[in-house]
Amino acid sequence: MEVNYRDNLYKEVLRTMSECVMILEKSGKMVALNENAEKILGIKSEFLTKSSLMQLEYVKEDGSPLPYSQLPGIITLKHGIPFHNFILGINNGNSYIKWISVNSTPLKICDNEEQAALVTISDITEWKNMENDLIRAKEEAEKANMAKSDFLSKMSHELRTPLNGILGFAQLLEMDETLNKEQGDFVQEILGGGRHLLSLINDILDVSRIETGQLKVSIEEVDLLTIINECINIVQPLAKKKRISIHNQLDQWQTVFVLADPIRLKQILLNLLDNAIKYNREGGKVIIFSYLKENDQFIHFVDTGVGLSVEEYQKVFIPFYRIEGTQEEGTGIGLYLVKQLVQLMGGNISVTSQKGVGSDFFFSLPLPNDLKAVMRWGEEVVLTEGNFRKADCYRLLYIEDNESNLNLVRNIMKSQPSYTLLSARTGKEGLEMAANENVDLILLDLNLPDIHGYEIFDMLKTMKQTKDIAVIAVSANAILQDIQYTLDKGFDNYVTKPFNVKEFLTIIRETLNSTINQNIPDDKILSTGPHGEEAVSAKTLQLSLKDLKKLKEKNYKAAIAMHYTENDFSTAIISGLKDTFEKMGIEVVAVTDAQFKVAKQISDIEIIMAKKPDVIVSLPVDPVATAPAFKKAAEAGIKLIFMDSMPAGLEFGKDYVSIVSSDNYGNGTFAGEIMGKELKGKGKIGIIFHNIDFFVNNQRVKAFETTIKEKYPNIKIVARVGITTPTDAEKVASGMLARNPDLDGIFAIWDEPAEGALAAARKAGINDIVITTVDLGSNVALQIASEGNIKGLGAQLPYENGVAQAIIAGYSLLGKEVAPFYVVPAMKVTKENVLKVWKLAYRQDPPDAIQKYF
Repeated sequence: MEVNYRDNLYKEVLRTMSECVMILEKSGKMVALNENAEKILGIKSEFLTKSSLMQLEYVKEDGSPLPYSQLPGIITLKHGIPFHNFILGINNGNSYIKWISVNSTPLKICDNEEQAALVTISDITEWKNMENDLIRAKEEAEKANMAKSDFLSKMSHELRTPLNGILGFAQLLEMDETLNKEQGDFVQEILGGGRHLLSLINDILDVSRIETGQLKVSIEEVDLLTIINECINIVQPLAKKKRISIHNQLDQWQTVFVLADPIRLKQILLNLLDNAIKYNREGGKVIIFSYLKENDQFIHFVDTGVGLSVEEYQKVFIPFYRIEGTQEEGTGIGLYLVKQLVQLMGGNISVTSQKGVGSDFFFSLPLPNDLKAVMRWGEEVVLTEGNFRKADCYRLLYIEDNESNLNLVRNIMKSQPSYTLLSARTGKEGLEMAANENVDLILLDLNLPDIHGYEIFDMLKTMKQTKDIAVIAVSANAILQDIQYTLDKGFDNYVTKPFNVKEFLTIIRETLNSTINQNIPDDKILSTGPHGEEAVSAKTLQLSLKDLKKLKEKNYKAAIAMHYTENDFSTAIISGLKDTFEKMGIEVVAVTDAQFKVAKQISDIEIIMAKKPDVIVSLPVDPVATAPAFKKAAEAGIKLIFMDSMPAGLEFGKDYVSIVSSDNYGNGTFAGEIMGKELKGKGKIGIIFHNIDFFVNNQRVKAFETTIKEKYPNIKIVARVGITTPTDAEKVASGMLARNPDLDGIFAIWDEPAEGALAAARKAGINDIVITTVDLGSNVALQIASEGNIKGLGAQLPYENGVAQAIIAGYSLLGKEVAPFYVVPAMKVTKENVLKVWKLAYRQDPPDAIQKYF
């Protein structure tokens, strides 16, 4: 009974198969196991024999004959060799070839142990015909493309020949001084139209070459600054006609090389500059700036023109698309050509814009291998355990009900150590996790079982805890209108299933970089140098592998002469210097603490010079009194880098290398803005400043006072008192409060004097006074976190200051050009971001006493 059941089951399974299944025996016997032999081979099962199979004509995929003896089943039967998916054709006398896929496997027949072959045959004619149709279509398209390219090439030649005459004779007329004004205008019209036509011909020909793969680029190392300056000079006449100013903010002190075709790069730059001028408003601006991100150089062209809608971001790179609402002439080829050229050179191009405000077109180009940065300001250098405990990590929440998709993303994230992935299976669970977990980015599936993704997004944006979290939509819906609708709702990005893993990770990284303030800000620097020098951002500082090798070969020595070392600011600066010098192979032979005493610092410099360092990095206690000692060090050939202040009478480039400071004007502005907000725009305040003439401290006070006077006219500054050392602050604050018992706020020049002002207020029984300052020390950070009297401040980034100073020291030892004044950006600190800024400023987690308030 069991045997009959199995036999019937096997027969039923074989009957339902679409393949033809047969057994070939060595005796020559052939057995068809189902009825598909006639359907596929055209031979009835009862007539399936060696003779009937030999009557068929077989061909290989290339169309050549295939002998019967070379059929997969025959070879398997004879030699025991298996075949999988062997494709061949059968010409059965009809007008077409039937294509089949053959699998054959050796088989032992149980009764007599005779060798046999199990063969399955599938009809793939329809699939094969589709493949051939695609190949033919591709070949025809390539032929058409070649024909188009050939036609355009010939047309280009035919058009250029008469155009040469038109432009040539028009230029001769332009040189004729006997023409009157009207005739001169006619000539300019001819030249303008002719040059526009020539540009159009060139662009169309380039597009044709790109589409047929005939346009080649010759990649070499190109000096970016030089070629940008050349392009600016070319477009200046056009800019002047519209009264448009071009601001090149590339660091003139630093040479930047990129890998590019110099001719094509010039074409890209001229096109972007031309558009930035053409679509700008009268009297507008074009700003050019560049920065390094990983190992690509990014170049931005920002204009103050008509702008684009979000819907046009991709459209502007499509051939012949014209920007909506503009009357400017053009073909719409330029940006398409720019994109293709950038991609040919290994880069990418994109745009951000706002209607009526302006656009920012930016593209990337790779760096030469030996110039790729191995040390860059604003990124981690080799850190010591003492100043670093936990790596930065982005926390991602994936709200998805499909287990397979969840597992895929989990496995993708295994290769990304800086990402921690949290997951939720329902919209409700996702909302709860987003509100209660510290999440940086949400991946949101739009089709969840309980709540639609759009509703979840709306709820996220209405909750205080989640409104600022970046959200990427994840969906299998690839319809462009739906994607655009989703982005218009406010989603930060959109990912279509199935994922392209590289693109998926790129989108996550770009979204995090553009929405999470984990990195150093790009805010405009407000400070100037002690002699009015223009500030150069520390973000431009970097050293390549080639630079590091040169430095390490020389075994240089450095020393650090501090004004004071017993506070968080100084400790972090020293850590930044030491860590960076270590990576550069520079030995730190001395770190001294002058304890705010002039005589002590002068003595420290003498002791340091005896150790014969190549570099001294210092913050002078007094710019006048210490000047002779530093001058002596400079005359001994020691390279001097100063922080915040410089000795009087020393000359840039002769006596010292450079000055590095924080954006102290920016920090003073932040302290003023926090004071104004906390006092709701009215009240009386006092200022505690530093009696010693440090230009950085002066900038803080000036910025604070200017901010209060200009933004908060109903807040009156009623008291100003100076201090010589931080210990004076409590005493002078007590006197200020005694003379002004109705004082509402105090600005103190840095964190330790702010602590003195706080102590004086407490002794006077004043509990509601508002205090702001500059510098993020542990005690003031605790006050901010616990919502004490110190409400906020402008923060320096002392660790990054140290990194900048060390890299500049490396520049000087390598003989690189250096700007006179470098600045580290300012950071506004309130309770909302005090933890993040602490980690950024000191490269370590905040103390537990601060963290407990969050």
